[in-house]
Amino acid sequence: MANNLNLDFIFKFFKNKDRSKNIQANIIGSFFLKGISILLSLVVVPLTMDYITPYQYGIWVTLSSVIGWLSFFDIGFGNGLKNKFVEAITHGNIKLAKMYVSTTYAIITIIISIIWIVSLFLSRFINWNEFLNVDKTENIDLLSVVHIVITTFAFQFILGLLNTILVSIQKPVITSVINVTSQVLILVGIFVLMNTHEGSLTSLSMVMGGANTLVLLLFSLYFFNTSLAKYSPSIKYIEFKYTKDLLKIGVNFFILQIIAIVYYETNNIIITKTLSPLEVTVYNLAFKYMSILGMGFTIILTPFWSAFIEASVLKDYDWMKKVKKTLYKAFFIFVILGIFLILMSPLLYKLWFGDRVKIPMMLTILMGIWQLCNIWNSLHSTLIYGFNKIKLQLICSIVVGLVNIPLTIFLCKKLGLTGVTISQIFLVLLISWVGPIQLNKLLNEKARGIWNK
Repeated sequence: MANNLNLDFIFKFFKNKDRSKNIQANIIGSFFLKGISILLSLVVVPLTMDYITPYQYGIWVTLSSVIGWLSFFDIGFGNGLKNKFVEAITHGNIKLAKMYVSTTYAIITIIISIIWIVSLFLSRFINWNEFLNVDKTENIDLLSVVHIVITTFAFQFILGLLNTILVSIQKPVITSVINVTSQVLILVGIFVLMNTHEGSLTSLSMVMGGANTLVLLLFSLYFFNTSLAKYSPSIKYIEFKYTKDLLKIGVNFFILQIIAIVYYETNNIIITKTLSPLEVTVYNLAFKYMSILGMGFTIILTPFWSAFIEASVLKDYDWMKKVKKTLYKAFFIFVILGIFLILMSPLLYKLWFGDRVKIPMMLTILMGIWQLCNIWNSLHSTLIYGFNKIKLQLICSIVVGLVNIPLTIFLCKKLGLTGVTISQIFLVLLISWVGPIQLNKLLNEKARGIWNK
């Protein structure tokens, strides 16, 4: 079947021996596909709120955030694989790359299987309606929804390693193809639900989780039997002795991942506990709208992580310095785009979800500032990771992580949703000066001490 369905033209079209041209081709392709994905995701939101309600949508978003905490148990193996995999193929060691892939799949499968069983068991002892501050008049069986989300999340956790491999070989455009396919399937699924079922969080969770899982499975089967066959996971290539190599870098990314999840995902819990699930919907619609900036810049940044690993191994500092200047120019373009999105938000909100929810202008402005600050920090941290330097970034993230929850709770109680966003802006500005200094030192081979870790 894989041979009859030929998707290899995607690899060939975006394949170029020149590193810069390869990145440019992938960025252009990803922008086109990501644009489609963003439009689809924006369409899905009002349809979802029509199928259920804005209040239930807030419950769904918060619950998804809670289950998302299970990604803690990656323990950084995904990012560890990315760095070690690129190093192996840069040195032409295909067998070692295949061993890294096979070992990572084995470890992640073992870990997530244990977590899946434990999570299903423990979830029965939690009163989810009370935990999520759900109104008693809402007659919702959240336990079945929790079980569906946990199960589909577990499958996506394992199958999602395909995206790590695609980004590692500088083919992020294909991850965009996968994402668009999932979005289309979800959109079709919600249309079917609206015409065949009454509003149900259970049905919604089956459609959303099932669509993402199915798409990842089909693409994995296809590519590991065609273009990625030489890297495909195999039992005989599993070498647990490489666990240490993967963890050496991965454990630092694991800690960063924990902090990132706490930083982003606890906000929904704080809002629903302090205010209400409906306020989660307001917050997330503003966040989703302004995150267009973050998603757009991520498309540009993604290929450079792997490219910087390759360039740092080859000591191609001139090329890396040119990239930094280009990304700075791109950042200022995104500042202008951010201002435009803020000014257009009343009209675009109206077109997007009508009068279902009201978004304060101040919240949108603060969300825009937060997104731009995040982009600035991501620009530098992503390039620094290409040097396999992570310790200083880790220290900064730990400081932010320790302050985040108490500060956000305090400001949420005092200022509501505005306070939540102000706390995030303050925290991201707190460390915004570190990345530029470290990257400059690394590019000029002057990094010493903590700056070289």
